[in-house]
Amino acid sequence: MKTTNLYIKIAHWYYAQKMTQEEIAKRLNTTRQKINHIISLLPEMGIVSISINQFDESNVALESKIEETFHIKRAIVVETYGKKDFLPELAERASNYMEETIKKNMTIGVSWGETLAASISRMSFLNRQNCKVVQMVGAQNIDSEMIKSDDIARSLSEKLSCVSYMLYAPVVLEKEMTKELLMKERAIRHTFDIIKQCDVAFVGIGQLDRQATMYRRGLMTLSDIQSLRHDGFIADLCMNPIKSNGSHEDCKMRKRIISANMDLLKNIPEVVAIAGGEDKTPAIKACLKSGAVDTLIIDDKTAALMMNL
Repeated sequence: MKTTNLYIKIAHWYYAQKMTQEEIAKRLNTTRQKINHIISLLPEMGIVSISINQFDESNVALESKIEETFHIKRAIVVETYGKKDFLPELAERASNYMEETIKKNMTIGVSWGETLAASISRMSFLNRQNCKVVQMVGAQNIDSEMIKSDDIARSLSEKLSCVSYMLYAPVVLEKEMTKELLMKERAIRHTFDIIKQCDVAFVGIGQLDRQATMYRRGLMTLSDIQSLRHDGFIADLCMNPIKSNGSHEDCKMRKRIISANMDLLKNIPEVVAIAGGEDKTPAIKACLKSGAVDTLIIDDKTAALMMNL
């Protein structure tokens, strides 16, 4: 998040929501002294006088509502200026957040998806010393036109001038036994050891229906999708099927999928989900309820629909 946008949000929390400096500091993982200093700068920056002077207060209020409703650390609602194609604005804002979040010596996990790929492509080339990028979702070679998870990991490592670790295994297998055997391989176990070290992960959110990328690209059959829907699963987060209430247990198909599971995701200090599109609203809500997402970057139209505004 750009400094000005962060300061506007702090102003909203402090002056409009009457949060204490201690509460704000805890939410942002910083000190009360730093928050006190920022608040002292707000008037001279023109952000506050008696009230918050901002042109997008509605988005800030919407962000706060999402944070409170789903108990996540941070929501970033991206203004799309009424455009039908939300991707350029969403990806641009997400790329800025990635640049600001990724520090030297970090281990960064990535899943896959068009929005995540577009966000990385908009990043500047940075020199992040001793960083590691790790692929958290298995690969596929069924559809040559599909954006692949290993390509996304490699692209981010190039942007950061750092090493990348690949998950050399198919993402969806035909038999559970095949996964059991592959998970015993040293190379795959090593990649999962790197995933366990992640400081931050950037992921997309998928829907489980006929519009799902996994179905359209041939990774899942129609029978797979119908079986998941029959069992109540409507979304996927890093290839973990999620029900509308956020639960993810008892999914038979998960036993044929190679990716970071929900326990691994929940142990990562910050999981950033980048998602948009009104058709994905139920899937986004489900993933937020799962407890695995810490930060959500979302377009304004989808955010408003999600909160019934």
